[in-house]
Amino acid sequence: MNKTFFNERFSFCFMQSVPLFPYSTIRPVQDAMIKDVQIAVSSGKNLIAHAPTGLGKTAAVLAPALSVALKKNLTVFFLTSRHTQHAIAIETLRLIKEKHKINFSVVDLVGKKDMCARSEVEAFPSRYFHDYCKSLREKDNCDFYLNFRKDNQLSASSKNVLKFINSLPAHTEEVVDSSKKQSVCPYEVASHAAKDASVIIADYNCLFNSRIRESFFGRSSKALNDAVIIVDEAHNLPGRMREMLTARLSTLIIDRAMSEAETWNENDIKTFLASLRYGMEQLATSPELAISKEQLLAAVEGYDLNDILKSMSDLAETVRETEKQSFIGSVADFLLSWMGGDEGFARILTVKESARGKTIVVSNHCLDSSVATKSVIEEAHSVIMMSGTLTPMIMYRDILGFPSDTALKEYGNPLPKENKLSLIVKDATTKFSSRNEQQFMNLADICARAASSVQGNLAIFFPSYFLMSQIHTYLHEKLSKKVFKEHQGMSKSAKQQLLKGFKQESLKGGVLLAVIGGSFSEGINLPGNFLNGVIVVGLPFVQPDLCNKALINYYDKNFGKGWDYGYVFPAFTKALQSAGRCIRSETDKGVIMFVDERYAWTNYYRCFPKDLAPKTTTFYQQAIDEFFGKAKT
Repeated sequence: MNKTFFNERFSFCFMQSVPLFPYSTIRPVQDAMIKDVQIAVSSGKNLIAHAPTGLGKTAAVLAPALSVALKKNLTVFFLTSRHTQHAIAIETLRLIKEKHKINFSVVDLVGKKDMCARSEVEAFPSRYFHDYCKSLREKDNCDFYLNFRKDNQLSASSKNVLKFINSLPAHTEEVVDSSKKQSVCPYEVASHAAKDASVIIADYNCLFNSRIRESFFGRSSKALNDAVIIVDEAHNLPGRMREMLTARLSTLIIDRAMSEAETWNENDIKTFLASLRYGMEQLATSPELAISKEQLLAAVEGYDLNDILKSMSDLAETVRETEKQSFIGSVADFLLSWMGGDEGFARILTVKESARGKTIVVSNHCLDSSVATKSVIEEAHSVIMMSGTLTPMIMYRDILGFPSDTALKEYGNPLPKENKLSLIVKDATTKFSSRNEQQFMNLADICARAASSVQGNLAIFFPSYFLMSQIHTYLHEKLSKKVFKEHQGMSKSAKQQLLKGFKQESLKGGVLLAVIGGSFSEGINLPGNFLNGVIVVGLPFVQPDLCNKALINYYDKNFGKGWDYGYVFPAFTKALQSAGRCIRSETDKGVIMFVDERYAWTNYYRCFPKDLAPKTTTFYQQAIDEFFGKAKT
């Protein structure tokens, strides 16, 4: 039988069992993922899926999940940390709705601050927005919120926005614009629309932050056991959850809290804060040390903590009625966290020197992301985790608290193999013990030679801003292409302008210098000739500080794989994410080059996914020239 005819026939037959697939054909490998998602959701089980770029995983997961959800009256939650992924999900659902003429509603939610219609909140740090919003609502000082309801009923303006949301899958920005025109609160309207939504697109915090989850479910009348949860870019979830559950307190915050107490003539609270600060100063005998819960609390042992914390919380509420934030409230929140249990946390004190002087920081670092995720996974109807860099999958199963019967699936790369050249150059390294001027010159020479052979745009990713700066010192004079360089603390608009300029240089060929794990290493899409090559210089291992050592020890104690789970695999995932900026579709062609001898070592080479398998070579320039020469013919 003709192979093409067989594939077309198989695709046609298989699509009959996936009635909501938005496209006319199914990509290679995509069919396997669709089947696995359908089985998992239908049976109420979980799936962890390594799905390479180009597979079309958004359609492959949404079509079968929504199909089952509509039949079983479940709600699909598509969770992602990237606004760009929100847009892709919305577009996929629009295509499903248009093609199949079915009636279902979608709500797209981002953080409450990002949906706020008030212009002044744009400059607010997110941690202060919640208190400010709460204060405005409680004092009836927000017209957008007041206009949401009239006489305990939805206002006519709110109904207009709801009608717009239900008419088509609408992106958050469209909902905010519509709400502003009607002078109603976008978040309140979207939350109300969620009651009848079959699909809700949101950030991880919507379900994995217990406070936000309880509030959202209370508003929307949804239930966790009726939720099909799809976690996109799931490699980010463990780190996001650990950071969410980590609490920090600095002497700078205490100083501001003391000034706040003085302003409000609360001498008892000011004295308490002064005692706490003195205790931190007494403990700060070295730049970094592990401390116990009791060591910090010993500084305020003469106080009834329950009473003083209640007084501080009450005062914080009063302060927020007139101010945007309360530093006293921040201290109280930290102490409540500090008084929690020890298991899965590391208590660390650090001393930071700057131009402003010495700052002492006490941190209660979360080491166990399953504190936030395990209960959600256990209660949800089904959880699907997916990413293009989700290997080894067993690690994510372990550290996030998935049950042992969770399906682990690694899918092949559907993109043409001949369109990608993957290389390892082991003639240099960024190993700390080998760093010197000669090594930096060598790395610069390798990057420059490769850049001259790559046709069009090239991105070079470095483990840190320091190494980028050191290597760029020797690299800039060797490059004939225009250089676009990422800088620390770049604003969103500055990043957009840099990326725009880089794209515009694609015909002549430009070089983007960026940091692994930075703004340009994930979440940006550079298809076609916008990016024809990526060089990943070195491995982005974390610094061996007390927090990272505690994480390694915790994983070793619980899983016997501390070094892999806490050190090797996270660094490799970041490197692979950077490499993944190149070759985003079946028509893209490009070179991916890893420059560091360690990539060829057995202990690290095993971390490459099967679909990448780079070849080690000394003749990288010749290989690149031949690759692009073949691409022309």
